[in-house]
Amino acid sequence: MNKTELIKTLQSGICELTWTDRHSVEHSAMVTMAQHHLPDESEPTSEDKLYTIVAFNVNTEQWETFSVPSVIDIEQLTGDGALNNEKKLQASSEYIESLFGNTYDDLDAMEHPEL
Repeated sequence: MNKTELIKTLQSGICELTWTDRHSVEHSAMVTMAQHHLPDESEPTSEDKLYTIVAFNVNTEQWETFSVPSVIDIEQLTGDGALNNEKKLQASSEYIESLFGNTYDDLDAMEHPEL
């Protein structure tokens, strides 16, 4: 992935970025360049270089500088282009019943009370 593609992805939302440091140790962080996730009072303090990216680390709330060639993977977690997680969040009716019993009849009765 080139620098332009990385910046576009980071500007779209929060991403999990995986990279290697100079000792070939793999690191991962949740970073972004999306304006609505950035702090109001701070700006990155790094000069723009051809092979570096400065992004905001959401967990540490600090700016991080990454070398573009060191980036192994980027996964967009939020924003436009993020994978749809609906299937991960849905639970089967059997699972719901095991947790709460047969609540569907109760909910249906609440929505449509007999007059």
